[in-house]
Amino acid sequence: MPKLSKPLIAALNPTDQDVVVWDSSLPGFGLRAKASGVKTFVIQYRNRSGRSRRLSLGNLGKVTLDQARKEAVKLMGQVAAGTDPAEERRMRLRSETITQLADVYMKEHCVGRCKPRTIEAHTWLLSKLIKPRLGKRKLLDLRPVDIAKMHADLQSTPYNANRALGMLRAMLNCAERWEMIPRGSNPAAVIKPYPERKRERFLSPDELKSLLDALDAAEVEESVDIYEAAAIRLLIFTGCRLSEITTLEWESVDLANARIIMERHKTDQHGAKIIPLNAPALTVLTDLPRVADNPYVIVGQKTGQYLINLQKPWRRVRKAAGLDDVRIHDLRHSFASFAVGAGVPLALIGGLLGHRSVQTTARYAHLANDPLKRATDVVGGLFALKPVAAPEQGQTQDA
Repeated sequence: MPKLSKPLIAALNPTDQDVVVWDSSLPGFGLRAKASGVKTFVIQYRNRSGRSRRLSLGNLGKVTLDQARKEAVKLMGQVAAGTDPAEERRMRLRSETITQLADVYMKEHCVGRCKPRTIEAHTWLLSKLIKPRLGKRKLLDLRPVDIAKMHADLQSTPYNANRALGMLRAMLNCAERWEMIPRGSNPAAVIKPYPERKRERFLSPDELKSLLDALDAAEVEESVDIYEAAAIRLLIFTGCRLSEITTLEWESVDLANARIIMERHKTDQHGAKIIPLNAPALTVLTDLPRVADNPYVIVGQKTGQYLINLQKPWRRVRKAAGLDDVRIHDLRHSFASFAVGAGVPLALIGGLLGHRSVQTTARYAHLANDPLKRATDVVGGLFALKPVAAPEQGQTQDA
């Protein structure tokens, strides 16, 4: 059994059957020459179970003899350590892709656990951010650098970047439990999310008036329809979340007792959410026409469906009001700020907003500083010293 060399390889030209020449200096390393003329470097070994394995290292021409020998030394070292390189390659070739994992994750993990809005958000993240960048990558080939690149590509929208990273991390955690990848190998676990600054924008009373005036004008001009206008007004007057208003059904509205009873909401595991209706909100609902065969309060474009997209009409209204930096969710913050300014206790505000945690409502505590400042100014006015009259000429002041 000779040592493999370039002259030996060049002279090896089988005519009627495949020939394998093994290298004398590295047991298990050899060259297979086919009758077709194709020559391939290989290694052959027995795994820990005693099963004989043969693994191709590449065809001559694409791989040199020196490259093949170095790769053989590395792989045979892995074999000595108890690894089976051929089995690892087989698993890699048949391993699932990120797209396949996403399909299983949505079907097996999300359906039945997540609310429809969450399913919609997951679907958007997958279709717009994750699959276009990593969908074809096989799970066993995925590395932290691949995920870091996806995250960096989205740095102009750090919130979306972090949501995509979080979802990918959750998917790969499931992949570990489902034994699609080894335990403890989640490559997303080491990627740090971008810092997120909580943005809180509150309308002032003057801004609120401008917004309501712009909404009235838009409805008259028909740049928004009655249902879009009603949705925005209800968001302002109730402090509800957007999805709570757009998916609100008439069967949940109790006009007689001026309240909304929501069975399905963000924290519905704690029971139904009762939303008392103030006079402006009650007027909106009382005046809003119902559509036959449509259970929803805020009617959408499709028959029997609710309004899907309030963003476009909202942008038109806020632009007309000169409030381009105000988001729809800021209306909820503003509802809380007006309640704080009116002296409503934080515990009651939390009840109006449907918060399950005192800490969630406590974020508005700092807003109480303004009314307190006004109060102390009023009291300070009572203490203002009157100017002391100057003594008449010839009179002296007591010491």
